[in-house]
Amino acid sequence: MNIGTHKHGLFFGTAIVALTIGTLFTGSPASAADTRITINGGQTKGAFNRVASGWAAYITKHVSGLNASSKASAGSLDNTRQVNAGKSDMGLVFASDLHDGVKGLEPFKGAASDVRYMTFVFGSVGHFVVPADSAIKALSDIKGKTISMGGPGSGSAKNLTKLLKHVGLWGSFKDVYAGKKSSDQLVNGKVDAYNWHPGIGSGFIRGTANKINIRFIDLDAPAKASGFYKKYPYFEPTTIPGGVYPKVGQDSMTIGTGTLMIANKNMSDEAVYNILKGVYAAEGKKFLTAAFGGRAKQMTIANGLKNLVAPLHPGAAKFWKEMGR
Repeated sequence: MNIGTHKHGLFFGTAIVALTIGTLFTGSPASAADTRITINGGQTKGAFNRVASGWAAYITKHVSGLNASSKASAGSLDNTRQVNAGKSDMGLVFASDLHDGVKGLEPFKGAASDVRYMTFVFGSVGHFVVPADSAIKALSDIKGKTISMGGPGSGSAKNLTKLLKHVGLWGSFKDVYAGKKSSDQLVNGKVDAYNWHPGIGSGFIRGTANKINIRFIDLDAPAKASGFYKKYPYFEPTTIPGGVYPKVGQDSMTIGTGTLMIANKNMSDEAVYNILKGVYAAEGKKFLTAAFGGRAKQMTIANGLKNLVAPLHPGAAKFWKEMGR
């Protein structure tokens, strides 16, 4: 484990994860004198990790004075806590988790008062996956079934739990937390459905669809009927277009929330400003699109302050003011 010194004198264990993506791009190597920062992603090989690795590779090669590394984690909830505690400088989180963390709502024990908003990154979309021939036709059909909620402690699990409690279905089924094993367990019949909240076009879900025919359960209809969006305004109706996943030809309605990049409040204003200026430049957008695909296209100036549910970092505030936001 490498130990990096923060500008303000805080010390962070960087637990550097090798950035294989970094070998794909040219750029100046980081100097030993550069300030080291860590960016929390998510589960190994997941979308959060790919995005965090792309940001880290770009920052190291193109933002002067910074040496960034990505770090795997349990996901959004874990990232909110770690960035708040100063164990990581930056991290990817769901807007839903950031909102609840800042307010100190369940399952947080106390307010996450040291996290700051940087930017919207991409939309995270609820995928409730069942075999195409499943008896589950609507969300209410999960009674008595075994459902993988996602990874233990993950934002995916928290998002669905929030909806199921709101519509009165919590406790009517067996909940398990198979994480990355969810796909294989669905294919092998060990679970009746699984829940995942990546961006649209997830390779993980595509992998399931390449093994068996799948469908998505409509999460929007029960959310709308129950007043879920009014109670939790950081969620919104979202469409999974037909054709995105193998043999899923029809559009599927679901719920979605934003994936955001946050920073610890003690990260220097200059560093946050320079990072945002870099990733939103033409060169930065090209780099990130090559790193993690279409998700990077959702990083626009118009979307930049979407799901603003936490205080802006001063360095981000300066950037967005210059952008006319």
